[in-house]
Formats: sequence, C-alpha cells, structure tokens
Amino acid sequence: MPEVRAFRGIAYALDRFAADEVPDRVRLLEEPPPSAGRHVADLTDLVCPPYDVISPEQRGALLARHDRNAVRLELPDDPEPHAAAAATLAAWLEDGTLAWRGEGSVYYYSHATPRQPDDPSVQGVLARLRLEPFGAEVRAHEHTMPGPKADRLAHLHATRTQVSPILAIYFDRSERYRHVMRRPWADEWRARDGDGLLHAVAAVEHDDRLLRYLSRQRVYIADGHHRYETALAYQAEVRADPNWADAPAGSLAADWIMVVLVNAELEELEIKATHRLLLGADADALRGLLDGDPPWQALPVAPGELAGRLEQLRDAAEPVFGLLLPGDEAWLLVGDAEGVAERMRRERASTAVRRLDLAILHAAILADRLGIDADAVAAGERLAYTRSEAEARAAVSRGEASAAILVRPTRLEQLAEVAGIGDVMPQKSTYFYPKLLTGFVLNPLED
Repeated sequence: MPEVRAFRGIAYALDRFAADEVPDRVRLLEEPPPSAGRHVADLTDLVCPPYDVISPEQRGALLARHDRNAVRLELPDDPEPHAAAAATLAAWLEDGTLAWRGEGSVYYYSHATPRQPDDPSVQGVLARLRLEPFGAEVRAHEHTMPGPKADRLAHLHATRTQVSPILAIYFDRSERYRHVMRRPWADEWRARDGDGLLHAVAAVEHDDRLLRYLSRQRVYIADGHHRYETALAYQAEVRADPNWADAPAGSLAADWIMVVLVNAELEELEIKATHRLLLGADADALRGLLDGDPPWQALPVAPGELAGRLEQLRDAAEPVFGLLLPGDEAWLLVGDAEGVAERMRRERASTAVRRLDLAILHAAILADRLGIDADAVAAGERLAYTRSEAEARAAVSRGEASAAILVRPTRLEQLAEVAGIGDVMPQKSTYFYPKLLTGFVLNPLED
C-alpha cells in the first residue's frame, strides 16, 4: 500500500504575514472572529500557479503584486533560473520571509469552485507520499514529455526543495472519510487565485488515524506526472551515492514527494479540455478532413457556436471534435462509432484508451490524415496547447497555427478506468481546475 506521512515543511512566516483579524479579501462566508492562538495569513499576493501554466506576462504581473512572490522560487526570470531560485530560497529563510514548521505536520488543502468562489468546499490532505515506481498502488494516467522533466530535475538539483505539490486522487465512499477530515487546526494560510477562487491551507493536529486511512488508498496521479517522474529520477541519483545507497526505504528526504490527496468519490473535481493547435500542418491535408471520407463526417458551424455544439455533445458516444481553419471557418468532425472503433483496433493500447477522444484524435486524425505521429508530438514542434477556445481561434486567425482542434474534456471515470488497468492517455489529456497554488508549503529534501 502507499505510505503517507507528515513532514516538517517551510511556509511564509506567520509572525510576518498573519493578521490579528481575518483579512476581508480571504474571509469565509459567515466566519466567526478568530479564536485566541489562531493565525490566518492572506497570501494572495505571494502565491503563484505551478510552473507549467505561468506565462512571461503572468510572471511579471505576479512580481508586480509583491517582490516576495513565490514565482521567484518556482520560475524565476533569470538567465540561470534554478540557481536564482536556490539563492532566493536561502535568502528568504535567512531574513525570516520563510520559516520552518516547528514539527511535522499534515495540512488540509481546500479550494472553491466557480459556482461558489468564496467557499473552499473541495477538500484534500497535503502530506508526503513515499515514492514508488508506477504500478499497483501509485498509478499514472498520462504520458509525459522529456523537456519539462529535465527542467524540473535541474530545479531540484539547485534548490533541494519541492516548491509545489502535485495532485493525486483516490476513490472511497466510506463514512470513515468524513470522520478523518474533521481535525481541528490553528495555523492557516489563504489566497485567491487569478480567477478569484479562494484556496486555504491549514496545519492540522497530528493524527495517525488520518495517515493510516490515506495509506490504505490506491492513489492515481491526477496533475503533476512530470514532477512525480522527476522526483523518482532525483531519488535514484541520491541513492546512487554510496553514502546513501543502503539507507532503509523511506529514510531519506528524497524518498518522498509533496502531494495533495483528494477523494474523487466524494469531492467535486473539474477537468477542463486542452485543445490542440496544429503547427505547420499541410493545408491540403487539412482541407481533406472536410471531404467526408469514412468514418468521418464534417459539418459546417458558425465559429462562435462551435464550443457550444461541443458542449451539447459532451456525453455523446461517438467521437466529436471542433476544427478551426483560417478564414474564420469552423467545422464539427463527427466520427462513426463503429468505423472509428475498427480503426482503433490497430493501436497497441487497451480498450479503455482506444475509446478516448484524444487517443482517436492522435491516431486517426493527427497521424493518419495529417502526418503528425507520436514522435512528432513528443518532439514538441508540431502541436501547441490551449484551454481557451477564444485563444485557439485567435492563434489560427493570426497565422500562429495552421488550424486548431477543439476537444471535449476527459471524464473522471475515464481517467480511473485507464489508470486502473495500468494504461496511460496521450499527453495533455487532463487539466484539473483550479490548479493547486505554489507557495503555501515547501517540502525540503535535505537530509
């Protein structure tokens, strides 16, 4: 079974950033006055998103909020970014911006949803998970790419610190869950993300029952595959050192990764679609998609209505994609379910993967019709990604992309089915929303 443990983390110092009263910006609905000994810090201007969703413009905006924003640890704007992150971390520990927790802790991490942005109702536990190769108890659901892993490994080499947690999910309907998620707490950090959703992290009283409960779950990596694989690589490097090679399993800081564990059976998690921008695609091949060759049918749609049509067909059994072409053309590509299934039988993948829209897209359209095969996708030069239909349309209009393909979001039950049988989806199959924020708690890897 997976092993979950408390850890002695690093956080923005409460004696510097906490207030006597809960700041209005992060106040909960109908929140009572704080009790004696309870500390609440507003970190809205100090936290940042994870590295892979921070644009250069957003990085500048984050630094404009506060010169101690965690983006300086996560993704510095510097010719030597990883060395700069390490230097900043050391300086902030020295001057009291950051402080070590006095003892090992676990934390409740909660966040709001767009329907109720002031109510952090989705709850999980931030703790350490002992690293193990993907397999029986810790499972992946998505392919990764080498570039991000190399970048994050260099970051770990320099900082020896996990700056942002990954997201992992498990499935449990038992009443035990509600009991273990009711521990009292005193120290708390809150922040609103870029969309105004409230996030909160609270250090809870140590309870072995909570850790035992979490250690009985089968864990699925939901968001952070690159960081998990990077942590495995870093662990292997540490244990290749003769000084550490014979250390018992779990005895080294490098044996662990910081993770937020969420019960996807009982908590409301949202997955957004990640659309594909086609770079340098052949114009004739793109027009050929409209010929109606089996098993595909192309239906013209008003560009402003394409996203809505995809939403209407969100649960349709047949594969459906939106195609945006230059000249403000929009088409709905609808596949014949039986014909597509026959084509996908040639793929060396499980039935669960062969039924996925994105697997069908990558095999039957990108590879078969446009010549963008798996190697080209992995090289990172033929596809770009966006979660915004408006950005996809603008990229095509400006000529930055040859075309864009809009996709439906992957469903949570599809993720569980694919990961449960040990298979993986194409890259960028899931985008859990909102993203966990970076800077609430850091996990040092010093022994």
